Amino acid sequence: MKLRLNEKSIRFRVRRSEVAVFSEASAISTAAPFPGGRELVFRLSAASVDKLSVSFEDDSIEVRVPSAAAEQWCNSDEVGIYGQDGTLEIMVEKDFRRTSAPSPDDEDRYPNPRASGGRR
Repeated sequence: MKLRLNEKSIRFRVRRSEVAVFSEASAISTAAPFPGGRELVFRLSAASVDKLSVSFEDDSIEVRVPSAAAEQWCNSDEVGIYGQDGTLEIMVEKDFRRTSAPSPDDEDRYPNPRASGGRR
């Protein structure tokens, strides 16, 4: 899972294998280790919430998705789930293959609808 963050938005990009785990377990997480032993953990959870929400506590960012929306997203061609929590825009999206140069983890990414030729 990739995290993209700026002052106005947070975006999780999720690979195919991670969507499969999320579909079964209702949660996935990963951690980015920093020097000194601390980690930034980012987590995606399906939960009993009315809308997308995000929290940041104890070096951990968690995005919570309504359970029904998570199930729909996992089992469809929908690219993403979008919402807002306060002033922060939240995006949870399936990760597409690059259209320029191949990447080592392309097989675990979704075919890019913008790809031309055989790179799908």
